[in-house]
Amino acid sequence: MDYALQEGSIVLPTGFQDRTVNMFVLGASIPAPLSITISRDMLLPTEALKAYVDRQIKMLASKLRGYTVLGKKSVLLSTSAPIDGVQIDAYYMTDGRPFYQRQAAFLIEPGRAIIFSTTAQADFSSEQNQDWINLLASFQPRQSDVTQTDVSEQE
Repeated sequence: MDYALQEGSIVLPTGFQDRTVNMFVLGASIPAPLSITISRDMLLPTEALKAYVDRQIKMLASKLRGYTVLGKKSVLLSTSAPIDGVQIDAYYMTDGRPFYQRQAAFLIEPGRAIIFSTTAQADFSSEQNQDWINLLASFQPRQSDVTQTDVSEQE
């Protein structure tokens, strides 16, 4: 499989799947005042997205002190090809510092999820909330070679 990276591309051997994590941080201070992470994961066989999210919440609550879900709602990824998802807003403490986290999970193919997360050291501002909405809306799914072939054959 040909695989595009920000820095270039590679050819992966057969059978490999993308489980990378992309992290983007605001500024150069450590810890960053705001970060955005995009990760990929596999659901358990026959697991629905809601059950996957609930399982992840339990795992996070067991690992992060004081992990508290502040809200859970349905959300869309992409305005051009909307994908239904589940968003969680949460709060937890690390090294005596509060962190606010927002995560949204979406099925990008059966059994495979993409998860967008943002973490801040203070509650999200109205500008950060809008940036999050814009980030999710801006997602443009790549068309697979099979889909492109099928579409061109139908025209």
